Amino acid sequence: MVASLALSLPGCNNTASYLVHVSLGQMRHLLDREPLTDARIAALPEAEQRGLETVRRAQAFGERLGLAASTSYRHVIDRDSRSAVQVVTAAPADRLEPITWWFPVTGRISYRGYFDAGRAHAFADRLAAAGNDAYVRPALMYSTLGWFDDPIPTEALRWPEADLLDVALHEQVHETVFVPGDPDYNEALASFVAHHATVELLADDGETLDEVRRIYADRSRFVALIDALYHELETLYADVDSPEEARERRKEVFARYQGPLFDQEEWESDRYASFPSAPLSNSYILARRTYTRMGPCLEAELRDLGGDLRAFIAAHRASPGHRAPAADCPEAGS
Repeated sequence: MVASLALSLPGCNNTASYLVHVSLGQMRHLLDREPLTDARIAALPEAEQRGLETVRRAQAFGERLGLAASTSYRHVIDRDSRSAVQVVTAAPADRLEPITWWFPVTGRISYRGYFDAGRAHAFADRLAAAGNDAYVRPALMYSTLGWFDDPIPTEALRWPEADLLDVALHEQVHETVFVPGDPDYNEALASFVAHHATVELLADDGETLDEVRRIYADRSRFVALIDALYHELETLYADVDSPEEARERRKEVFARYQGPLFDQEEWESDRYASFPSAPLSNSYILARRTYTRMGPCLEAELRDLGGDLRAFIAAHRASPGHRAPAADCPEAGS
């Protein structure tokens, strides 16, 4: 999930129209929410009531692990994927380096968010016209880091239990630990803790735990596929003379990863079934790696703590942004 979207948007170096757009969008988002009173909960369809119980269970478990008590999801909002916030990322066509923007509170980050899909795609088109790769993706849920009581969209309440647990815990991590200007750390930490916490929470629920393990196994396969693609492109870009040459030469690489290399994996779910038709680009790859790049570092640290997730969380609350002493651990802010 995208961390601190609402806080990051009103940056001092953006155009007036952009500031007005995101400020009004966030205001509408808050005004449209409804408090989850007993009467409102009773009016929810049964599936959404079960989803709300799942979210509450995740938050309570997160607190027992040492995460901050969350102020989120005390309200509901009638939103679905069609009205999701649109997140724009970009990168040069011949380098695996994200284009970044500086904002108050969050520092330098590698995305911009829009409450209107047309504006998001227009901004992406301008980035592309300047010769960059641009990628637009939806974010139905995002965190304001506890500054506001974030509502939960009704569509999210209908998600599978495993997804709801993971997302609720992910956002709770953002409310607990956040380092301005270090999206790799923030997103990787939230993803990592949510993964391990979800598995721990479901320890006594064999059927759902099996489903989660299949999903996470596929996530590991996908991460490995994207990492291999990233490193192959690094080598390719070191040997090109222009963005045009980079775009031409990478076509074969993209086709191979979206075709035979994807097909040879033993996928256990349909979670990544859309990858063969995804709009591959440098910005797509970097957006995916933001959530996983620090995975080996975090795994090494948890292993050194004897697998104690509570101790792991306490260590990151005490020293936000720290890295394990691993050779493949990216530096802060890199």
